[in-house]
Amino acid sequence: MPDTMNGIDFYRLPLEHRSLGPILRHRATVDADRPYLTCAGRTYTFEETDRIVRSVARGLAMHGLGKDQFLAMMLPNCAEFVFTWYAACLRGAAMVPINPQYTGFLLGSPLRETKSRGIVIHRDLVGALATLDDADRASLEWIAVVGGHEGVAGLPDGVQVMDFNDLVVPEGDEPEIASTYRDFHSVMYTSGTTGPSKGVLISNAQFFSSACVFLRAVGLTRDDVLFTPLPLFHGLASRLGVLPAMMVGAHVVVAERFSGSRFFEQATQCGATVGHTIFTIPPILKAQPPGPFDRGHRLRCMYNAHYDPEFEERFGVKLVEAYGMTETGLVMFTDYPHRRLGSTGTIHEDFEVQLVDDNDMPVPVGQPGEIVLRPKLPFIMMQGYLDRPADTIKAWRNLWFHTGDIARQDEDGYFYFIDRVKERIRRRGENISSWDVEHYVGAHPAISECAAVGHPAPEGEDDVRVVVVLKPGETLTAPELIAWLETRMPRFMLPRYIEFVSALPRSPTSKVEKYKITGWGLGQTAFDREARGAPALGREERS
Repeated sequence: MPDTMNGIDFYRLPLEHRSLGPILRHRATVDADRPYLTCAGRTYTFEETDRIVRSVARGLAMHGLGKDQFLAMMLPNCAEFVFTWYAACLRGAAMVPINPQYTGFLLGSPLRETKSRGIVIHRDLVGALATLDDADRASLEWIAVVGGHEGVAGLPDGVQVMDFNDLVVPEGDEPEIASTYRDFHSVMYTSGTTGPSKGVLISNAQFFSSACVFLRAVGLTRDDVLFTPLPLFHGLASRLGVLPAMMVGAHVVVAERFSGSRFFEQATQCGATVGHTIFTIPPILKAQPPGPFDRGHRLRCMYNAHYDPEFEERFGVKLVEAYGMTETGLVMFTDYPHRRLGSTGTIHEDFEVQLVDDNDMPVPVGQPGEIVLRPKLPFIMMQGYLDRPADTIKAWRNLWFHTGDIARQDEDGYFYFIDRVKERIRRRGENISSWDVEHYVGAHPAISECAAVGHPAPEGEDDVRVVVVLKPGETLTAPELIAWLETRMPRFMLPRYIEFVSALPRSPTSKVEKYKITGWGLGQTAFDREARGAPALGREERS
C-alpha cells in the first residue's frame, strides 16, 4: 500500500505538499532509525540524513545561500551529493548538478548562466576549474571541496576555499526557509542539437511529479531496497531514485558507478528489490557469462528499459518502461505490475498529449507522429530554458511542448516509442549535444568545418561520428585529431569515427543536411578509434 504522511498519498502528492523540508523532517521523525541512504559502504538513517542536511544548510546560510539562488555541484556518486542537494532545497535555492567530466566552456556555461556564488566539488575534480575562462569563474565566491583541499593543486586565486566539512554546522538556528511547489528545485542541463546545452528550470512541483510517477511505475514502498549504479547528477538516480525512496521511507543504495560484471552481485549483496537501468544496460548484462548471482538476487523489477523476454527469463526480473524528458518530467507509464509489452504506457492524468505531423496537426491512431505535451496542473513542466527565451518559445510553439520524439498510439491509448530527436546523440546513457562536439572539434586550427552525428552502436544507442573538412593546404590525421581532443574534451564525447571529406552537404539555405551524412553510412576511409586498438569508451563500466 502507498505510504502516507498524515493521510497524504505520496503516489499522488498534492501540489501544496511538494517541497522537500517537511517530508524529510517527517521521515526523520517516524522512521528515525530505519536505513535510508547507503554510499561507499556507509549507511545513513533517516534521522542522520535530516540532521546532516540541516547542518549543511546552516553552513550554506552562513555563506549567503538563500531563496531563488543557485548552488553548483560537481560531484561523483557520494553521500555529500545528497546532503548538499537537500540542504540547498532547505534554503530555498536550486541545485545545479554538473557532469563530473565537464571542462572548459561546458563547465563554464552553468556557472556563468546561473551566477552560482559557490560550488561544492570533489577534490579529484578540482583541476577542471583551471580550464575555466576568467569570465566564467567570476561569479564564484567560495569553493567547498569534498575530501578536503589540502594538497590539491589548481584551485583558483581570489576565491574562498574550504573543506566540505567546514559547511557542516551542527548547532544554530533552524536553516529551513519555507518553500512552495512554485519555487525552483534545480537547473539541469540537457543536450542541444543546433546550439549549446541548455539549462532547464525545474520547479519543486515538477521534481516531485516525476518522483510520484516513478513510485507508481515500480510500486515502490517502504519495504523496498532500491539499487542504482547510475550517476546522481542525472535525473534518473536523483529524482527517480533517491527522492522517491525518501518520500515513502525506502532504502536506497547508490553504487559508485555501473559495472556489468558486478551489477547482480551488488544488487544481491544489498538485498535490492528494485534496480535502475537504462536501455543500453540489459544487453551488457546479457553478454556477461552465467553466474551464481543471475538468480541469486531479490530484484522484482528494473526501471527503465524495453521489454526483453530473453533477459527476463535468464535473470527472473521484470523490465519496466516509461517515457519522459528533462523538460517534461516523467509523463507516460503503467501502474505496476501492469504493462503492455513494448509500450511506454499511457499518459499520466496530469498531462495532455498529442501525436502531430510536421504541420502540428494530429495524426490518426496507429500512425507515427511527434509527441507534444502540456500540463493540466501549474508548474509540473519546465519553467523555460535559463536565459534562452527564443528556445523556450520555439519548444512551446502552438501552446504545446514539442519533444522532437516520435511515437505511435494504439486504440487503447498505449504509446510506443519509435525514434528520438533527430540530431541528438545518445551514448551509454549520456545525451550528447552534436553542437558541443562540433564546438570542440571545430576549434582545431586545421579544421574548416565539421558535423557530428550518431552512428548505431553494437550494443544499442549511438557512437559519436564526426565528418571533417580541412582548411585549404592543411593536413591532419585522425589519430592526431584524437590526441588533440583527448586533452580538451570530456571523455564520453570523444568521437569513435572520424572521416575527412571535401565538403559537407548543404541545403539551398546553406544549412548542413545531417540526414544525408547519416544516409551515406561509414565511408571506406573512415577512422575507427576502437578498431585501431583504443579502449572502448565505457569499457570500464562494463567490466
